[in-house]
Amino acid sequence: MSAEEYDAWLPTSIEEYAAEHARAGSRPADKSLEMAHEEFQKLLPEGLATPEHHLLVGIVDGEPIGFLWLRIPPAGGESVDAFIYNVEVDVQHRGKGYGRGMMQSAEDYARGQGATALRLHVFGHNTVARSLYESLGYATTNVNMVKPLYPTS
Repeated sequence: MSAEEYDAWLPTSIEEYAAEHARAGSRPADKSLEMAHEEFQKLLPEGLATPEHHLLVGIVDGEPIGFLWLRIPPAGGESVDAFIYNVEVDVQHRGKGYGRGMMQSAEDYARGQGATALRLHVFGHNTVARSLYESLGYATTNVNMVKPLYPTS
């Protein structure tokens, strides 16, 4: 990802992440954006230069079609778990198998960087992504559940 791509990607990603948390009910809607800003600042304090974080662009026929954010800690033990923070295919390119291709490329990339496993989080309501991840061999390791005790209007 270039600096220009990063500058375009960051605000939209923060807003979308905040909206997903609000939709999932895991954060109050009126605080979600502020919390997302804080989280991104902690995760990417040096932007593109943040150690261990890899911000990759999916390219098809020379055209960017999406991005993938991956953290790969340094190899040092028997197991190195990389973490996919986000994968997104641009709206006009969805449904063409590009998400699958980006995920498979991330596996190869992470393996080449010494990772022995890939982990990720997916919001429960994102059934399309959950189906993709399951079809790629990802297994559910945790399930968080919520029951709102107030009106959700």
